[in-house]
Amino acid sequence: MNFKTILFGAIAVGLLFIIYLCLTTSFYPDLANRGLFGDSFGALNALFSGFAFLGIIYTIILQSQELGLQRKELELTRAELKRAAEAQEASGEALTKQAASLKITAKLNGLNSRLQYYNTLIELNRTEKYGIGNGPLHQQYMHEVDSIIQEIKSLTEDK
Repeated sequence: MNFKTILFGAIAVGLLFIIYLCLTTSFYPDLANRGLFGDSFGALNALFSGFAFLGIIYTIILQSQELGLQRKELELTRAELKRAAEAQEASGEALTKQAASLKITAKLNGLNSRLQYYNTLIELNRTEKYGIGNGPLHQQYMHEVDSIIQEIKSLTEDK
């Protein structure tokens, strides 16, 4: 309801009251007769009071139905929030696994670079310019290559 409707209703009720007061005063100048006239509306007063009480009961019933609907909506919201939390938890676990995989991949890339470096040194050591042989430098490079291969094996084993 807007303000104009409420204002119009209040003015209409006020005017009706003023008209009622003027009419009862003009038709019943004696105060005792006016009292009898007002008492004649006692049954009508009880009828309107009963309608007001029924209106209050109807309002309570509507509010209880609305409350039931709100409870159902709240249950649905809780269920949806629970599903969202579970999905977010699963996503977090997947991200943790992905981060671990990326860490292993980075280590493997680093070990691969070291392995290529030592393979290059070994090949250079075997050329005629540097002399062919299994000297101490060659043995040191081979030992480094073996340790890198062991690290790669340990990283790639399923745990």
